[in-house]
Amino acid sequence: MSYLILQLDFWKQPSHGNQSVDVHVPRDDLPAILDLLQRHSISYHTMVDNVRQAVEKHMEDNHRARARTAGQPARVDNFDFSVYHEWNEIDDFITDVEQTYPQIASLFSAATTFEGRQIKTLKLGKPSTSGETKPAIWIDAAIHCREWISPATVLYAIDKFTRLYGSDPTVTRLLDELDWYFTPVFNIDGYIYTWAAPENRLWRKNRSTQPGPCVGVDLNRNWDDHFAETGASPDPCSNIYHGTAPFSEPETQGISDFVLNHPEIKVYLAMHSYSQLWISPWGYDYARPPHYHLQNAMAIAAESASRAVHGEQYRVGRSIEILYAVSGGARDWAYDKAGVIYSYTVELRDTGFYGFLLPPDQIIPTAEETFPAYLAVGQWILDHPY
Repeated sequence: MSYLILQLDFWKQPSHGNQSVDVHVPRDDLPAILDLLQRHSISYHTMVDNVRQAVEKHMEDNHRARARTAGQPARVDNFDFSVYHEWNEIDDFITDVEQTYPQIASLFSAATTFEGRQIKTLKLGKPSTSGETKPAIWIDAAIHCREWISPATVLYAIDKFTRLYGSDPTVTRLLDELDWYFTPVFNIDGYIYTWAAPENRLWRKNRSTQPGPCVGVDLNRNWDDHFAETGASPDPCSNIYHGTAPFSEPETQGISDFVLNHPEIKVYLAMHSYSQLWISPWGYDYARPPHYHLQNAMAIAAESASRAVHGEQYRVGRSIEILYAVSGGARDWAYDKAGVIYSYTVELRDTGFYGFLLPPDQIIPTAEETFPAYLAVGQWILDHPY
């Protein structure tokens, strides 16, 4: 009984022997899966008994929390960071950030989605008076659109950077001497789709048309680096479908072009959830990359800064060691093809109890522990220039 036939939705994918996986099983397939597990003496436990009910509760909780600011424009002075926001609200907020802080903020479109939407990137940093290009840090979120906690933490960080500039010496130096590129929602088409109805909430891919009845490409399997190898699928119905060719999707093509055209980018952070991990290259090879020790040292510094806030631990390591094998991903492409030594996937809260349905009351704690990690990354680049 194959994975391709059952089309299982692995929330936490297979990695190594004697390690668990989290898998969402359609109710109609449950008898077959239970039989398979029992015949092979594979132990299991139920994390979420009824995913549909859990999704509905998650969305209802967020809707109830959002009622506090219902009808108000999404602006800098009233944005509620303790709830999840729809794309139009995120767009309004980052637009207002540019207008409120013109001395350090500028908004532009880095790419276009399959459905024709502009992928907005907010650049933070004091313009260089000498005309020299400053080192830069790239941070994007929601390439997998069901991972709502990732854009929520990025928006919180944008607010902290802009509000603290000029009063906090660390933040001021990091914006004076570095540029920061924040893309709060990479996969906008998919993100909008996850808000449309409870049955869409766990959608992962973009919304591009594919051969046959299925829709979408896993944008984190579509990059031109060991494309279509381990940890990706040729099946258009799979959640990890890699697409017809490297950069077949306008989202990945546009973002990759931007990164290649900005060699001053020294850090690439792809924000994801869940599992609480700082993951460095490679995902496709057990060999350690040439810059492994530098990559690991920065990740340890970032994780230490994060853990100091609420005591939440994030494991540090390479994808193939601590998560799973993957090819065609943004992190490895940024390192291998764009020359960004410090390239990471950051998996935010939690470790599996809620998974992609992290309650709104965990947004602020997650964001609070992520922001110091960004500061540590920026400080590392200033202290270890390359």
